[in-house]
Amino acid sequence: MGRGVAGRARAADGHHVGATAAAGAAGASSCPSTLKRGGAVVGSGLGGARAPSSTVPASVPSPMTLSNVLRTAAGKPVVGHVAPGQDVYYLHPQQEVSTSKRPRPAPPGAWTQSTRDILGPDSQHPYVQRWVRMTQLEAEGEFYFRVVTNDASPDALFNLLGLKTVFIKQLPNMPRPYVSRLVFDVKHESLLLMKPTSSPVGVGCAGAGGETVIGGCCYRPFMPQQFAEIAFLAISQTGQDLGYGARLMAHVKERAKRCGLTHLLTCADNNAVPYFKKQGFSKRITLPYELWQGRIKDYEGVLLMECKLHTQVDYLNMPLLLKAQKECLVEKLKEVSLSHVVYPGLDASLLTGGLPLESIPGLAEISGRSGGRGGAMMSTRGGVASGVAPRDPAAQAALRRHLQSVLAQVKAHGSAWPFLEPVNPQETGAVDYYDVIKDPIDLSAIQQKLDDGWFYVTKEIFLADLKRMVDNCRAYNGKTHYVTELACQLERVFLSKL
Repeated sequence: MGRGVAGRARAADGHHVGATAAAGAAGASSCPSTLKRGGAVVGSGLGGARAPSSTVPASVPSPMTLSNVLRTAAGKPVVGHVAPGQDVYYLHPQQEVSTSKRPRPAPPGAWTQSTRDILGPDSQHPYVQRWVRMTQLEAEGEFYFRVVTNDASPDALFNLLGLKTVFIKQLPNMPRPYVSRLVFDVKHESLLLMKPTSSPVGVGCAGAGGETVIGGCCYRPFMPQQFAEIAFLAISQTGQDLGYGARLMAHVKERAKRCGLTHLLTCADNNAVPYFKKQGFSKRITLPYELWQGRIKDYEGVLLMECKLHTQVDYLNMPLLLKAQKECLVEKLKEVSLSHVVYPGLDASLLTGGLPLESIPGLAEISGRSGGRGGAMMSTRGGVASGVAPRDPAAQAALRRHLQSVLAQVKAHGSAWPFLEPVNPQETGAVDYYDVIKDPIDLSAIQQKLDDGWFYVTKEIFLADLKRMVDNCRAYNGKTHYVTELACQLERVFLSKL
């Protein structure tokens, strides 16, 4: 027999929307005897501000510090506080990433990039910055997590009372008696997000030691079936959009792993689905139906979602795993492509005319026409890749004639007189024109490119120059200037011709 009212659980990590998690059904075993009744502090994978409870199994990730996993641009460990946006640092994954066995060599005159240079600094990624900030704050004791079950002790009741207050404030659509019934249920377990405070004991406080509950997750473990159902998850208003929600979910996953659970289930409404997807939940349920049937009721208007837990994944330090995967992928690409090869640049001052594409260093190698393995590359459409294939001279001549005809009509139009020649600042009074417009273009310059015969190899390139001329006029003169009106009239002309 099931009991069920859909509850809203606000998972606030970049999301202000709520997340619906329905309560489970009766008929399952209570928490295992290995779980400490009352309160057990859960430590993070980085730092050691709070030591894990001795009752927790030994499958806890080895302790790490930020100085072990972060490297500066000089390759030295980062020690101390790392301010996002101010320091450049690189993650050092725990997993050993093997280098390429047969990387493709660089042709003469080119050189290769290292994997670190290809990936760039990790400090540029927002998710890494948030992870560094949260792990530092947790290691410094700015917040910590505590596992609480209702054992009728004063400390446990204070903790659960504070969590119930957070749920009621953040989940206004949930009936208060229903929230209280699940939070204080002896078969449910709660992971509390605690923050030290000097405020006295009161509503929302977790004890006389100056601790405040700012969030948490209430769930029910089904130990024989090896899964847990998330009932409520919420962060207080002051702690939203700071990364606490993601950190809380990571601790929930690690806690479930230590207890021998393999799956997390929850019932989410439409607003909550994006959040749970971000946290690794999927609409596809892999847990056998007979294990959760009769224990979780699929309510109308909600979606049952599942997160399968992997014992080899450290959910508290996901950026380290992602960095190892990126490095492994780059090392594999070095064996099948030239993505790690850097060619010298072209000296634009020496280019007086057209430049055949085949003569640009690197293009021939990329297309597989020379210096490649096994001859020409195959394209994704099943044929030989076009690469730098020469264009049909007859088609290019026909295109050139068509573009010349369009340009002649544009130049002969009555609105074209301001654009026939480059802007003369002294004659027009636009003394700051070339300070504002960094990429000027006019009809005479377009005519010169067309006469050269090699620049406008497609109609789109020709059209882009004409549009740039109009955009420059609009940017300098404004939308209401009469010259801008002439440019708009001219734009309608060449768009109708092309």
